[in-house]
Amino acid sequence: MGDNLFRVLLASIKAKVTPFVTKVKMWTSWNFIRTRVITKIRDFFTSLLDVKPRHKKDYYSVFGWLVSRRLAMAVVVAVGVLSLYYLFSVQKTLTSARTEGIKTYDYDSIMLRFAEERVRIRGKSGYLAYEGDVKNGSVTGYGTLYNREGVVVYQGNFDKNRYQGNGTRYYDNGTLMYTGNFQENLFDGTGRLYRENGSLFYEGEFALGKRDGNGKLYDNGSNLVYTGGFSQDELLYSSLLGKKVSEMADIYKGKRTLYESSQDFVVVLEDIDAMYVGQGDSQSLDDEMAVEQVLVLKDSFGAGGKTFSTIEELKQFFGAEDYEGNSEVTMQEAVAINWMADHRRGFLKSVKMEITSEYDDYFVVEGFDPAYTVYIHSFRKDGLIYTFICQDREDIFSCYSIEKEEGEAGT
Repeated sequence: MGDNLFRVLLASIKAKVTPFVTKVKMWTSWNFIRTRVITKIRDFFTSLLDVKPRHKKDYYSVFGWLVSRRLAMAVVVAVGVLSLYYLFSVQKTLTSARTEGIKTYDYDSIMLRFAEERVRIRGKSGYLAYEGDVKNGSVTGYGTLYNREGVVVYQGNFDKNRYQGNGTRYYDNGTLMYTGNFQENLFDGTGRLYRENGSLFYEGEFALGKRDGNGKLYDNGSNLVYTGGFSQDELLYSSLLGKKVSEMADIYKGKRTLYESSQDFVVVLEDIDAMYVGQGDSQSLDDEMAVEQVLVLKDSFGAGGKTFSTIEELKQFFGAEDYEGNSEVTMQEAVAINWMADHRRGFLKSVKMEITSEYDDYFVVEGFDPAYTVYIHSFRKDGLIYTFICQDREDIFSCYSIEKEEGEAGT
């Protein structure tokens, strides 16, 4: 009986308290508060603005103008609300952490727009995104940019939130990518470019983010292999034409292999995917012999910042062909085809050659298959002849050669 009486008493109390608890929860819920506050503000402004002034006492006289008291009150309230919001933003900035006397701002802070000093800026998720100079709210001067993992992305000079002037760029893993001059976020001027493994790749001139001008190319061990011209990120192979053999020894320092016949010699420059050809009556290399032809051991052609890999694309770039058709393979072409086949490049079948060798980097060509033919497409441009070597009448090529037009050899 006692248990029944207790349950009845508890149910009675719960019946009395539950409505009160429910109301408290409702009154303290954010949706209720927001709705009531918005409603009150709306009703307040409605009461101010919907009622038209009826008496002169409902106006203020300002420089001879009559201004509604209700309108003036509404303006004052609106200014007050905006001021509170502004002060809240300022307080948030003023309470930001200070480390070593450097102010820290959120990336969207109002106060950051007026800062002209060395600061720290937090990214959207709160990580340290930048530490350095700012001016009129933009990153200008010297500073350091970080990614979300805290790794340095860039360190150097900025101008209006862009890399500008001398600076250093890093890969996402923190490895050095580039150090030198920047223009509008791009490599521009002189600089040094590194591979992601840390080895030096290129040192020299850049333009609009690309290797352009005079420069030096290095292998994976940071050993110098080539010194010469570049254009739009491409090695300027045509600049080798006309060079003396003695000059080529200074231009190219990488691995080389010599193929020699009774009339011609070919030097393979493995580290830059090229060969150069000279002619002479001597069986030894004469330092005064000049480079007459360069073969590029690539199945793509770069020019004007673009890369072309089909004959149709080449026709659009060069214009009308100078020659198209079958051609018996030359000694230098046979060497190029076999070298690419040995290195699993291109798609041409090997040429049968009779060669003898006493060294790993020197071969004497006694003969080669005269029946081996290739299909070629030749174009003329700017005093040069470009010949693209194909398997047959298909649209792709395996490699190409460059030589000067007749009458241009001495220029």
